[in-house]
Amino acid sequence: MKKEVPFSVSRGDARSLVAQVADGLREAIVGGYYKPGEVVPTSRDLAPMLGVSRIVTIAALEKLCAEGFIVSRPRIGSVVVDRSAKRWNGHVVFVYEKGDDNYLKTMLASSMQDRLTEEGWLFSQASVGAKSGAGCDFTHLDVALSRSVDLVVVMYHRPEIYAYLAKRKIPYIVFGEKSAKPASAVGAIHFDYNMATADFAAACKAAGIKEVVEVYWHKLMCDVLPALKKVGIKVKKVRAPVDESEGRLVGVKRAGRIVFEKLLSRSPFPVPRSPFPVSRSPLFFIADDYLAEGALLALSCAGLKAPDDVRIVTWANAGLGPDYMRPLSRMEMNPFTAGATVAAAIVEYFKTGEFPANVTVGPKWIAGDTMMCTTCKNKEKNNDAKTK
Repeated sequence: MKKEVPFSVSRGDARSLVAQVADGLREAIVGGYYKPGEVVPTSRDLAPMLGVSRIVTIAALEKLCAEGFIVSRPRIGSVVVDRSAKRWNGHVVFVYEKGDDNYLKTMLASSMQDRLTEEGWLFSQASVGAKSGAGCDFTHLDVALSRSVDLVVVMYHRPEIYAYLAKRKIPYIVFGEKSAKPASAVGAIHFDYNMATADFAAACKAAGIKEVVEVYWHKLMCDVLPALKKVGIKVKKVRAPVDESEGRLVGVKRAGRIVFEKLLSRSPFPVPRSPFPVSRSPLFFIADDYLAEGALLALSCAGLKAPDDVRIVTWANAGLGPDYMRPLSRMEMNPFTAGATVAAAIVEYFKTGEFPANVTVGPKWIAGDTMMCTTCKNKEKNNDAKTK
């Protein structure tokens, strides 16, 4: 007779369905409901028991297998591992604000988990949302904190989460945009959006660029103004308002398209086959990869190409893009190497008791084809010759 699961899932829970199933099975194993050597229900059996799809139950079982609670045996199933055979050094929780569940966060967390799991540390995630009215909903975080926790990693500058953890006397570090460490934190890793701006400014100076239009949607994003000001290049900042009613990512892409449609209608851009030299138009820096997707769509719809008609530099995430027909000139963030850096600092903290100081991650400058290229220069020479 098949053993029923001692928990249920709720679609109103802040956690994902995969997290709920994994948490329920994990607690059932730790609590002794499923004993070492016992076979837990298969993904096919779990799905109707819990009212979820097999995609969910397969992912939950794979998660527990990666954490070392169960092991897959051919023709037998998922067998509970003897707890004496796998002893975790401790538990690290990665906390982010609901809405920040994007590519950068997902790949960063995945990289951290891989490294920390290899070192013997249990890794889990929790989101903190906003309550209707005011304040934060810490329900999901409370579930993670109900188990023993050795360290919490908070993504971005979130004072409400800092205060909550400090009140409960739980050690935490910050992975965020500000270099200063909160007084109650044991450490901080600076996510420096502006790490590559000096190299970008040098490339602009070498290319003879006179003006840059910076398009952004959030004040804490990469800001090229200080670096460009140092080398004497004029900067105009344009904010793209984002409507998040249909989701943040959709809203950001749409904002990029809309703001560039407006910029194209107001500026003396060169149109295809126009003798207007591209060097007289500004260079556009787009401070977000999703914003850039919308901007590139607007350029395409207008019949403009980079760099032949418009010069473009974007923010980008390694492995995500944005994608373009030619290599984009970009400040590229690698979430995989950043996650490994964060994990290495955490491991050092556990070994020494002191969190390493001055740990910084950020993008690198990559000179693609969309900022300035030989084609553009030849086009300008030909246009100048025709004008004469």
